[in-house]
Amino acid sequence: MFNRAFSSASLCVLGFLPFAVSGWGQNGSQAQVEMARKQIMAAYQDALEALRRGDADGAMQMDTEDWISITVGQKARTRQEMEPFIRRDIASMKPPPEWSATWTENYQRDGTTSGIQIYDIKLNGTDAVVLGLVGNTRALEIEGVPHRVWTGSHIRDTWIRTGKGWKRRIHEKLTVNERMVDGLPAAH
Repeated sequence: MFNRAFSSASLCVLGFLPFAVSGWGQNGSQAQVEMARKQIMAAYQDALEALRRGDADGAMQMDTEDWISITVGQKARTRQEMEPFIRRDIASMKPPPEWSATWTENYQRDGTTSGIQIYDIKLNGTDAVVLGLVGNTRALEIEGVPHRVWTGSHIRDTWIRTGKGWKRRIHEKLTVNERMVDGLPAAH
């Protein structure tokens, strides 16, 4: 089940954390986008593994020193503001065992997963904008019919290519506690 403690601070650390073929961007060839996608996906997975170990430094390694987190309807927070809370609460930020970083171009057709689900990347030189879902998917029967119900956040992360690889500069949580059934927005 989705852990509430993990859902707030952990999502900020991971920034999901989330690449479509349509995202080749003005300055990125297919090969360049594929390379960026693999490296960024690895950074998300490394952050998940660091959270599982309770390693705050490892979890924040994917972010630049000037990283900011923006949640819809709230004040933007800098890395310097968030870091003390991440270090204090790292033990409660452990993601569920089934969580991983995955690439799914069309979650509406192919379904949602639990963890960080990236579905689009736009590459422009040394910048990349990544769209994804961060949350939990579970099987649920609604009116006698089995469905896959996802709860979480849509995210947009801005990454820059540095001498040390791709680093996330901005994490934007575009929705909070959103719910989808079989990849489509749930009626309220």
